[in-house]
Amino acid sequence: MTLDEIYHYLLYFLFGFSALSFVGSFFFTTPYGRFKETTSKFDLPPLPGWLLLESPCLFAAALTFFLAGGNSSALVPLIFICIWQTHYFYRSVLFPILVVNKNSKPVNLSGILVGIVFNSLNGFLNGYAFAHADHLLDPSWLTSPYFIVGIILMVVGVTINIKSDTILRNLRKPGDTGYKIPRGGMYRWISVPNYFGEIVEWTGLAIASCTPASLAFLCFTIANLFPRALAHHKWYREKFADYPKERKAIIPFVL
Repeated sequence: MTLDEIYHYLLYFLFGFSALSFVGSFFFTTPYGRFKETTSKFDLPPLPGWLLLESPCLFAAALTFFLAGGNSSALVPLIFICIWQTHYFYRSVLFPILVVNKNSKPVNLSGILVGIVFNSLNGFLNGYAFAHADHLLDPSWLTSPYFIVGIILMVVGVTINIKSDTILRNLRKPGDTGYKIPRGGMYRWISVPNYFGEIVEWTGLAIASCTPASLAFLCFTIANLFPRALAHHKWYREKFADYPKERKAIIPFVL
């Protein structure tokens, strides 16, 4: 079996797995964060747990892009792999350092193992796609409507994501415990703007790159975050009697 055949089989798998995850998420909420109710001797501290979970996407994408043949020296593919690596350096290294504190809950080992498998798969698929997409060989792609609109969406999504994470991070003062209602930014309109920003960001990548792998990742992101956003919204409304009634779950003014 060739590497290209492996790529296509794994791509089909990710599309199918996304559909199953979307349906399953309405019946089972992944036990991390506020939805993690019990601890286990197999739990890991949040900082190393998060690093182990997210970092495979960083390494898998780079190794595949540069070592699996393709057009890794072309300008446009290099720009896309740099965008990818920048995001996952923030997500796997900077984000946990900024967010994790003494009140953060440990991470379940089974969740970490699933995350390692998925992020390795996702990194491979997108690293391979960037290096092997023929339409990305033409430098004029950088002036195409797809690239321009996609990059604008990515910047908007990243901005929403970082701003929302900052608001969450500053909710608790030193010594505070428990949960509070986040306010400001897009929290004026939705309960989980960080999820909304993530979806906008990967929608931008799918448009900017026009690769099947980026579309598959977008599908998985929506399948994973959409039901979880609804669960977050329900949790907030049950937890806080004064939770803003006009606030939606994940799509401003809609849902």
